[in-house]
Amino acid sequence: MNLSQQMTLLGLVALVYYGVLLASGVVSIDAMPQFVVSAVLFLSSGRLMRRALPKQSEEESAEGGDEKPRKEPNWALRTQILNWVMATLIISVLGLWVMKPVGVSFFEMLPFK
Repeated sequence: MNLSQQMTLLGLVALVYYGVLLASGVVSIDAMPQFVVSAVLFLSSGRLMRRALPKQSEEESAEGGDEKPRKEPNWALRTQILNWVMATLIISVLGLWVMKPVGVSFFEMLPFK
């Protein structure tokens, strides 16, 4: 099973799981938009991967053998940048969560209502 099929299957499983949570009353309807968005992202990423694959293989066959060898990306640098960005994002979200008063939602905290 290729990656696009796995992503589509994961989206369907997520959608069913969220439906079961909603039907059993574990989560309210207020949390459902976030669940639906994540399931739709998984479903659409599978389709996007399937569409991109034939285009990529056509481009590789059309280029022929006279192309320059591509320079290998610096994976150590990219990994380090990704780690720092994600650490900053997580610390920022946790900081907002800690500073938020108990009875106030995140939307009420925003200065632009």
